[in-house]
Amino acid sequence: MKENIELNLEELLELMRYAFLRLDGAWFMASVEKFGLENATELDVKAWEKFSERLGKKIASITSLKGDLSKALSKLMKIQHTLMNMNSEIEVINESKMIHRVLECEVWRMVQKVWPQDAIPCHKVTLASIRGLLKGAFPEKEFILKHKKKIPLGDPCCEIEISVKNS
Repeated sequence: MKENIELNLEELLELMRYAFLRLDGAWFMASVEKFGLENATELDVKAWEKFSERLGKKIASITSLKGDLSKALSKLMKIQHTLMNMNSEIEVINESKMIHRVLECEVWRMVQKVWPQDAIPCHKVTLASIRGLLKGAFPEKEFILKHKKKIPLGDPCCEIEISVKNS
């Protein structure tokens, strides 16, 4: 039988985000110790792409991501960023091109304490995560992703251009 807990949904979400992100970080650090940075990064990229594809499918199955792609994409990214504790925005350029900006990133706040800026592979994981999320939520479409700005390299935000292929 489930026992009542003394947490509201916001407190529970905060604990879940904390646990999820710290587990990811601990897994990556342990992988680096065992396999080295390059191999651990390769594993992390693959894991995030596979995880994000499943997350995209799940988000699509429990929400309405139909209609205008720019609105659907914005909704998808807002849900993911709530889970990841990120502050972000989407700028719609046209119906097949958007700019996704992460203004504040919990993952970056964590990793910058442990890794030097030039060693942090989060931009590779970011692209894999978005690629998987889009594939899971919109399997009928193909996307082109271009990483334009990166917080770890001194930019004020991470900026990814998302375009629908053949549009």
